[in-house]
Amino acid sequence: MTKAWRISSFLIAATSAGMLFGCANYEVNTKRGDIPGHYIRYEMQEADRAVEAARLAGKDKTCPAEFKAAEDAKNHAYDVFRACHTEEGAALAKQATALANALCPPQTTREVTPQPEEAAILAVPAAEPTPERMKYCVSLDIEFDINRADIRPQYHDEVAKVGEFMKRNPTTTATIEGYADEVGSADYNMQLSQRRAESVVKSLTNDFGIDPSRLSAKGYGKAKPIADNATDAGKQKNRRIEAIIDCALDVKDLAQPAERLCMTLKMEFATDSAEIKPGYYGEIDGVGEYMKKYPTTTAVIEGHTDNVGAQDYNMQLSRQRAENVVNYLADKHGIERSRLSAKGYGSTRAIAYNTSPEGRQKNRRINAIIDCVIKK
Repeated sequence: MTKAWRISSFLIAATSAGMLFGCANYEVNTKRGDIPGHYIRYEMQEADRAVEAARLAGKDKTCPAEFKAAEDAKNHAYDVFRACHTEEGAALAKQATALANALCPPQTTREVTPQPEEAAILAVPAAEPTPERMKYCVSLDIEFDINRADIRPQYHDEVAKVGEFMKRNPTTTATIEGYADEVGSADYNMQLSQRRAESVVKSLTNDFGIDPSRLSAKGYGKAKPIADNATDAGKQKNRRIEAIIDCALDVKDLAQPAERLCMTLKMEFATDSAEIKPGYYGEIDGVGEYMKKYPTTTAVIEGHTDNVGAQDYNMQLSRQRAENVVNYLADKHGIERSRLSAKGYGSTRAIAYNTSPEGRQKNRRINAIIDCVIKK
């Protein structure tokens, strides 16, 4: 009977382990968050790793307030997870990871005085939505062999995410971004990531009939890692493809949530004011309805200003405008505040020249960056 009991116990343990290993959402628990059990949702420890990587990079000293916000968000995610709200905790952990990875972005100082027309506009993120359009961002779950850029046949369905969407929406254009891990020289990784992006462009053209004029490829090498390059699993995550699709759509027309949806809200603020005029409530309502339709989404509301005024004042004003949008979404649409955050960028991310009233108006904007936790 003792032998039979041991065999039975082993089979039960093996079956349980097999079930967990069959689920890509779990990994071995390091117990850093005081969560019991041998396995834990990977989002939780990924947030831990992101915050720790930021600390090792000295970002707790470079931008202490933002670092603390990311660390607090990670701790809050663990509190929610510990209270047995597994999915909500995982979603909050993903948001904390994003905050940690985005810490201390390089900023270029600007003069308050008008710039010459030929002066370069500050570089803005690739997913910055243009006025009256939005960015539909998709991460393609394509695994590349080391030092290879060809797409294996089994990843046809991943490319189809972009191909079918662009066929349904013929006015869209897309930038295919390629990324590599940190193994190898920077120049080689840049070339390799470019070839990987070009492979996806070629597939979209040949397999889905997308006109090449609607597509572009951009390699970023080992820049912008999303995982720790110290592990094989982390390196694989960093060898990835992202599609940034530019489109003019109503969010209500989307049949399913995007992994990331970036939009500019058409809003104008009075000078030195953060008050939202009633005429612009409809712009925010679109975000609220979308987030209610897809309850796993979270959003960062970004405030931006022109370069008139002191930099510190513009930073505060842009954040207050973003916070007012967050308050409206929470109070009017009942969106939980844990799903919302506000960020002020002041004049550091110009999308137009500040030398004309029209350009300054374009720079005084509100962006909504909506992330969705998609179950695969």
